[in-house]
Amino acid sequence: MSLDINIFINYWPEIGQGFLVTIMITIGALLVGLPLGLVFALARLADVRVLRWPAIACIEVIRNTPFMIQVFLIFYVLPFYGIRMPSWLVGIISLGIFSSVYYAEIVRAGIESVPRGQMEAARATGMSYARGMRHIVFPQMLGFVLPPTANQTLSLVKESAILSTITVSEMTYTALRIQGETFSPFEVFLMIAALYWLLNEVIATAIRYLERRSEGTRKQGLTGRRRVATAAPSRS
Repeated sequence: MSLDINIFINYWPEIGQGFLVTIMITIGALLVGLPLGLVFALARLADVRVLRWPAIACIEVIRNTPFMIQVFLIFYVLPFYGIRMPSWLVGIISLGIFSSVYYAEIVRAGIESVPRGQMEAARATGMSYARGMRHIVFPQMLGFVLPPTANQTLSLVKESAILSTITVSEMTYTALRIQGETFSPFEVFLMIAALYWLLNEVIATAIRYLERRSEGTRKQGLTGRRRVATAAPSRS
């Protein structure tokens, strides 16, 4: 089997346009999924049942049904109730909602990894719940949250290929259309496989950098606290 270089040359602009749409969909889904996941996580951890139980129900329903079915429900069912949206917006919303429940579980596990006594101590000093979360819990849980967040974000990029089923003109949809014109699936799908790898590698590298920064900050904080403890005079 020989590669047809003309496929790469002639159809690169169209594949590139699909690549940009994939990036746009991914960014939009992150802007929906991360804040919504934080809301779900905090609601699930709340002591108030009216917040906790609906959050648990949403997480379990979304997590235990296929993403494709959720896309079809939004794209094909909502128009019967007068709610019509362009396919790209359906893609962003559905992918954002689907990813939010996984981000919620990641954030919940990160919050629970911080000893409860630290939040209780923060509240005892007069901090509000929001300030305690921001200044005490979130900085400490960052190192635990980043690796699974990276995995989920990489999965989000790959899940975006399913949006080709509702005619979102992202990479996979563009590749399917070009393959139908050229009957050259190997070259076309080789191109988009390389672009998916490139996008995911950029995301993984960025998150690895954040992990190193987080680890360095945490070590500096521990060193500073040890110095203070060492310098403090002992009480007899």
